[in-house]
Amino acid sequence: MSQLCLSIDLERCTGCKSCEAACKQVNGLGPDEYRNRVMWLGDPSLPELDFLTVTCQQCERPACLRACPVVPKALSKDPDTGVVSVDESLCTGCGECVLACPYGAMGYDPVDNHAVKCDLCAPRRARGEMPACASVCPTRAITFGEREELLELAHEADKPVRDNDHFLQGPATLYLDRHRSPDETAPKDPLTDKHPPAVQVSTPSSPSPTSKWVQIPYRKVDDQQPDDIKPGGCHICFNGCTLKFGMKDGEVVRILGNDEDPVFQGRICPKSQMTLQLYRNPSRLTHPLKRRGPPGSETFERIGWDEALEDIAERLEQIRERDGSEALAIHMGTRTGVLNIMGYVPMFTQMWGTPNFLTTEPFCDAGKVVALELTLGSTSQPNIYTPEDIGSAALHVYFGDNQAETRPVNFGMVNDWRLRRGAGMVVIDPRLTATASKADHWLAIRPGTDMALALGLIHEIFRHDWHDLAFCQQWVQGWETWRDFIRERDYSVEWASDITGLDIGCIRKLAREIAHAEGCMIFASRGINQHSNGVQANRTLMFLAAITGNWGRRGGGYFNVASEPDWGRIPVPESGKMPFDRPALGNSPRQWLDAMLEGKPYAVRGLITGNNPAAQWPNRQKVQEAFRSLDLLVHMDLFFNETSALADYVLPAATGVEKGGISRLAEDRRVVWNERLMDPPGEARSDHWFWIELGKRLGFQSVLQDRYKDPAIFWDEVFRHATPALRGVTMKRLTSTPYRWVRIPVADEDTPEPDTLYLEGTTAFGSEPGKRFPTPSGQLEFWNTTIEAKFRSLGLSSLPYFYTETEANSGHPHVASDDRPAELSPFFHEPTLTDHVTLQAPPEHEEAEWDTQLVTGRPTASHFHSWTHYFWQAQEMWPDLYCQIHPDKAASKGIREGEPLIIESPRGHLEARAWVTSGIHPDVVFIPIGWDTRQPFAPWGSVNELTDGRLDPISHQSNLKLHRCRVRASVEA
Repeated sequence: MSQLCLSIDLERCTGCKSCEAACKQVNGLGPDEYRNRVMWLGDPSLPELDFLTVTCQQCERPACLRACPVVPKALSKDPDTGVVSVDESLCTGCGECVLACPYGAMGYDPVDNHAVKCDLCAPRRARGEMPACASVCPTRAITFGEREELLELAHEADKPVRDNDHFLQGPATLYLDRHRSPDETAPKDPLTDKHPPAVQVSTPSSPSPTSKWVQIPYRKVDDQQPDDIKPGGCHICFNGCTLKFGMKDGEVVRILGNDEDPVFQGRICPKSQMTLQLYRNPSRLTHPLKRRGPPGSETFERIGWDEALEDIAERLEQIRERDGSEALAIHMGTRTGVLNIMGYVPMFTQMWGTPNFLTTEPFCDAGKVVALELTLGSTSQPNIYTPEDIGSAALHVYFGDNQAETRPVNFGMVNDWRLRRGAGMVVIDPRLTATASKADHWLAIRPGTDMALALGLIHEIFRHDWHDLAFCQQWVQGWETWRDFIRERDYSVEWASDITGLDIGCIRKLAREIAHAEGCMIFASRGINQHSNGVQANRTLMFLAAITGNWGRRGGGYFNVASEPDWGRIPVPESGKMPFDRPALGNSPRQWLDAMLEGKPYAVRGLITGNNPAAQWPNRQKVQEAFRSLDLLVHMDLFFNETSALADYVLPAATGVEKGGISRLAEDRRVVWNERLMDPPGEARSDHWFWIELGKRLGFQSVLQDRYKDPAIFWDEVFRHATPALRGVTMKRLTSTPYRWVRIPVADEDTPEPDTLYLEGTTAFGSEPGKRFPTPSGQLEFWNTTIEAKFRSLGLSSLPYFYTETEANSGHPHVASDDRPAELSPFFHEPTLTDHVTLQAPPEHEEAEWDTQLVTGRPTASHFHSWTHYFWQAQEMWPDLYCQIHPDKAASKGIREGEPLIIESPRGHLEARAWVTSGIHPDVVFIPIGWDTRQPFAPWGSVNELTDGRLDPISHQSNLKLHRCRVRASVEA
């Protein structure tokens, strides 16, 4: 017998549940049915986190088979492969096998009443394919093959195999642990010694989905096999994963990874797969709606598109006549796609005449964008996810970037490369995230103090002359000015330790490792961006990378999520433009609220938006008050949510492969194309269609032409020509490969795709010969008189003075607006108002009642903002809003694991379920984003009941990462 089995590497698994998602769609499983299940495990008293894939062990002496009372038995063991399977036609549903399995690996179908278990995807194996779980696993934690061969591979990699034969069943499945040093004790066995958080396993807040939610292929796999396969890409996040869409009768019935992709090789996260639950979702908006009662009354009636568009156009004209064209604001998020937010909408705004158009950038990465433009002269970051580049780094340092959950496939590659090479990994985060659980060191920093840590590291590197002097002298403009300033301010490791709460020795060790590593990748993300010091924190980390020579090289660099081209605006004929006299109100939608409520500095009376700003913008109470005051609110989206409830018109949107085009750009400069593969539900329409049709009613049809409703035509004839880096990305080139992506910048169709950018001896794209970096000087620019003048115009300095949030419980400087009138900012491409600010000393007396710091962020890998809360399987995985809290704080407040608690801030209060864990800073609580009260399965309030979103004065990025709060047990507990 050649025993087949799975090998599961616990050092690589990050608990993303992609294997769980694949198993359900491939094997036609519905709610509460499992052939495998990923458990998060830990000891609340210890800062630790483990992940265990619970699946059939394919035992030599299977208890399930022995327990089956049916004659003939419903369970059998294949004599050639050793795989144990269940014959559902023979199973009576008695449950004896489920009870007998000592590993908890047997599932049950509560609808058809029979046992469910893993048979290593027998139909796929019969077609020569591997089990679905192994094919999609983003982290390469799951391997399939013959047991003896897998044991040999584990031995060659010096990977210990855990003993999981506690029940004398002879299990075949292998669980591999990390290599341990000789003086290290054996880890606890996750099968027996650790427990999952109550928020994952206890009864969720609402019952399982009914049958209306469970569409093909779930519970219907046998008659829904694809008859055609189409390549494309996921349209959710910046990972930009490539997919294969299985089609049948004009519908998508299967979504798996594209195994022909040379980078990802078919590996995807659960979100990509669960978009199957998007296209035929019973909660989708399918017809235009018009409100008949007051805002919030939800007295809507169905209308036709013609009536909706005519009404909207008429009311827009009334607003323009009364308050000017600038009184219309437009907010469109990345759900609508790159073609929309960088193409159709900017064309519309030029013809309508409003500067007040924004995307989600001010809530995501505006601070990073401004910092890159100042320092690098471009938003195109150099590094890419290949073994030769990011995979060759000797050290990976993550600042506020939980990549394992936000971009699981990219992290899976990084972790795999670093384990193979023996590279180091350090994670700086107030939480022991899934990313931190895989690191060599987790540094539980105080929120909002990453800039202080970076300054301490820089000070230590200069103190020991560990900097790359040759690189600094040739390629870093202003480095001596920064060095002297940091020395004068005495931003030492002792100073940084006092502010960050980190051990002095840890900071010194990290400085030494960064300076001496043969290539150090410094990753940052929302944990750095979403602060009022976001620009300066980014610039300081960029300086850390620059002085150690980690910029413009393979295996070293500064990387902050999305890497986009330097966008050009699509030109509109002068005859079609509507000039406007007033500048944009700011670079954040938060700056629209006073204009809506008070008409300051001028009025905003209309808003066209997507996404769910009424729940997901900070300071939710003020947002909803402002929305209720508008003369016109148009909401175009996939689902009815809290914004829809306040809207005058609710319009149904198409998404992903219902409309085609580019939804997101991958973070390593890959442009991924989707064809339109299926019709949207009901009368839903693409955002492209909406802007063209609305433009017709306003006389814009000569520019926003009907033919541009086809995204391929718009891309090829209009869109790519506006941005030099995209000009070579023709439709012919995009569709010529089986994986449908092209890496930019490419100047023309025949230009080879670039590798790592800004390498020594090269010229930056679009720059004069000899300019290595695309700045005016050709160097990385940190200080010069031009940059300093920009900062001085706002009341700041371009030198890295440390400041943090006003609400930080740490007594550190912060910025505040002064009384001078707003002026035009020098940091944006279009005329945009900004306030003057001053750097203020910390208050003498802190408000003791707010004794806790609130951190917000993305939840686990199966969720993305609000989208996934309409996917029944994502809700099954993580149903309830949770609040991570340290055991010491929980005990002092009488808060118990899994039970409700109340979080209060100066702006409001919120209830969530307690997740008690030592993997969080003792003075911090964490609440994820994405929940709201309108979601169908587990509705909870939004964390934005608590946030204020004060702005970075330079980029207008909102602070979403640090707010004062207090916690208490719920009165219902």
